[in-house]
Amino acid sequence: MDQSKISPLRFPSRVRSIGILLLVLFCIELLLMFALPHLLPIRNGVLESFVDAFLLALLFSPVLYRFIFKPFREAAAVQKSLAEKVLTHVVDGVVLFDDQLVLHSFNRAAERIFGYPAAEMVGSRVSSILGDLEQLSELRGSGRADFCQGGAIRECTGTRSDATEVPVELSLSQLHLGDRSVWLGIIRDISARRQDDDRRKHTLSLLSATLESTADGIMVRDLDGKTVIANKRFGDMWRIPAQVMGSRDDKLLRGYVLEQLQDPQRFLALTEKEYVALAEQSYDQLQFKDGRVFERFSAPQVIDAKIVGRVICYRDLTEQKNLEHQLRHVQKMEALGTLAGGVAHDFNNILTVIMGFCNLTCRQLEQESPLKHNLDQIMAASERALTLTNSLLAYSRKQVMNPKPIELNATVLRTEKFLARLIGEEIELVTRLSGEEITVMADSGQLEQVLTNLAANARDAMQRKGCLIIGTSKLEIDQDFVRVHGYGRPGSFARISVSDTGAGMDERTREKIFEPFFTTKEVGHGTGLGLSIAYGIVKQHDGYINVYSEPGRGTTFNIYLPLVAGSQEAIRIEPPQIAGGSETILLAEDDEGVRALVRTVLTGSGYRVIEARDGEDAVVKFREHRELIDLLVMDVIMPKKNGKEAFLEISAMKPGTKAVFVSGYTADIIDKNGLIDAGLHLISKPLLPNQLLAKVRELLDGSETMDNEQSSIASPPSQCQLDAALPATAELFPALTPH
Repeated sequence: MDQSKISPLRFPSRVRSIGILLLVLFCIELLLMFALPHLLPIRNGVLESFVDAFLLALLFSPVLYRFIFKPFREAAAVQKSLAEKVLTHVVDGVVLFDDQLVLHSFNRAAERIFGYPAAEMVGSRVSSILGDLEQLSELRGSGRADFCQGGAIRECTGTRSDATEVPVELSLSQLHLGDRSVWLGIIRDISARRQDDDRRKHTLSLLSATLESTADGIMVRDLDGKTVIANKRFGDMWRIPAQVMGSRDDKLLRGYVLEQLQDPQRFLALTEKEYVALAEQSYDQLQFKDGRVFERFSAPQVIDAKIVGRVICYRDLTEQKNLEHQLRHVQKMEALGTLAGGVAHDFNNILTVIMGFCNLTCRQLEQESPLKHNLDQIMAASERALTLTNSLLAYSRKQVMNPKPIELNATVLRTEKFLARLIGEEIELVTRLSGEEITVMADSGQLEQVLTNLAANARDAMQRKGCLIIGTSKLEIDQDFVRVHGYGRPGSFARISVSDTGAGMDERTREKIFEPFFTTKEVGHGTGLGLSIAYGIVKQHDGYINVYSEPGRGTTFNIYLPLVAGSQEAIRIEPPQIAGGSETILLAEDDEGVRALVRTVLTGSGYRVIEARDGEDAVVKFREHRELIDLLVMDVIMPKKNGKEAFLEISAMKPGTKAVFVSGYTADIIDKNGLIDAGLHLISKPLLPNQLLAKVRELLDGSETMDNEQSSIASPPSQCQLDAALPATAELFPALTPH
């Protein structure tokens, strides 16, 4: 053993020490050879040799002590002191024991770990603190090299003086001292390490649970681009098999990723840029071939102020993008609907004057008058304009409805013959109706219009040759349906499907198919309102409509309407009884043309008319002629005071006053003014004389029906009237008005 490594003493050179000893020995011997005969004249040779040896040993002993024994004695003392200090101050417990497991040394650190004093432990068995060492003799007998040659380390459990357990790490080495052997045990308290390990495991478990519970796909890569960790959601989003994810084969993973993207080269360029600008964050969106859209966010992974990799987060935006697209579509349709409703009001005022005076003039002419033909042409053109106005109202979902429980199969059967004539003999019409009764809350006339418009569209798509299939069924819509299709709400629905074997349409056409005035037909062969009207009517019925189509594979429209409990109501047709009278009527209308028409119609039937140009004027005129006025005929929207405000003020002056309201505005504006829910009577413009006279006579005679006790909504001219003057238009837009 190199003593310089364990002791601060510097021993003299061996050569120098031996040289000094030999020189001293030689000098002493030489001195004795010459001095002894003079000092002790001894003639006996044996005695002389004995004395010489004695004196030599006596004189050489101090030199031997000074140069040999004293240095080594001091070194041994230092070594012992050093060993004691090391054992005292070392942080690990150090024990020595023999093959019988009897302790011979127990340092201060061991006292601290186990709580026993060294004096108490020396001489006791090591099993009192380390019960696992009872098997030491077996291990030694097995000849295991790690125990016999030292360096065997294992974790075990120790016992403290208070009988509590302490986890320790034990390093055992066997030391040979001549024919004896002892065991050196170095013991380390690993309680703190165990706690750190437990905290680390808890943290890792929390991190793993967080990664696996997030809806985002997360992947961590090192600076070489190799995958360090990725959660299960990442593999699911990218549709990578579990065995491929587990292989950590980055080349294989990249292949799965790139083959799904629309622009893989752009993706590669982005990732390469990230490993050049390590400290920068990045954000982009990935477009997939199948239409999916992912949001990708990448940020550097920093440990101890050093960038060691990148954390990449992927979020599926497909559903969000679809919803945004649907919202934009709905907003666009709503904006167009608002525009259409406003235009319809102005049209209705104009048509009221034109059609009303045509009707009056026609009644005043003789049957054989040549002018009657001219008036018929004006009336026909006005009715075409009326059809367009009602189409706009239907699209904007502002047309007044009269919904009732109807049996869906009966409605389809009722329109079957008409649809067969509409599509022609060369196209086969097939109905596949549900075997059970399907009841929905709907306006039957508007529902027939939807079927007619879809059939006309299918006829044109099939170029008058093919098959048209109309089917009905019941359907339960759940959350999965809503999530997959992007529309609807959970509940029970009736489904009407209209399928054709026509040319179909591409995605770009499908996106615009329900927009008003959009058509793929030639100029003059379509208005572009048929499908938009169908869309508006279905939405007004709180339903949904969608289209499935591919070029060359036909088209299917699916309509979903909420199911209701109940049976179909019978349709009652009560022809109006039109008669004149002599009562006094207050007419309030801001449009001079409409006011003149209504005055002419009423006075022509014998009524006395008091005119007012706005709501405030109507209140003044009523105050002046309170006792004479029997009925009010008022426009809904007027300057200064609207119809409702004027009526409420008049009713306060004379309770029980009867009123008929007239409006060219759409149903939503009427509803905002509280007219329908207030138990008042409403006639929609454009007005026809007979329609107005019938309602006036009905109120004056007090012959309201039960329905009129809540509200009465009179519709524009019936479809039968329009069909008589517009057979071609009726084919495209049947039943435009509520029945």
